[in-house]
Amino acid sequence: MARQTRRIRTPQSVLMYVVVVAIVAVSLFLMIDFGVRAAALFRATQEARQIEEEINRQMLIQEKLRARLQYVQSSAYVEEVAQTRLKWTRPGETLIVVVNAPASGPEVREQILLQATPHSDTETNAWPAPVPAWMDWWLLFFKSPPPEIF
Repeated sequence: MARQTRRIRTPQSVLMYVVVVAIVAVSLFLMIDFGVRAAALFRATQEARQIEEEINRQMLIQEKLRARLQYVQSSAYVEEVAQTRLKWTRPGETLIVVVNAPASGPEVREQILLQATPHSDTETNAWPAPVPAWMDWWLLFFKSPPPEIF
């Protein structure tokens, strides 16, 4: 019978196993911690990018609103409103209004208004968008909406 030789573990080999296990455990902890921090950094970067885009959008809206405010405070806007919405005329001009609208006018007119007015959250007017005077004449003569060119 062959004698089985047993390895006798010395305190040095046991210590070496303990050190290797400790190094593996610390390395595993550091890798997991690095992954968690990298994911958190990625999320924070994405959120910062989204906030930056939102700031840019809001600044663009602010510029448009300031330009609109400046235009509304001008005399050109007052004249435009007086002529288009209030149907006022200058001295010497004659206002011509289409009295007999075509039978299909209201439906076609509503359809045209829906197509012509962009629905924007940034611009809200107190009055509905005015229909140009030429549109009344077009509807009177052709009884259909004008063709779309583009």
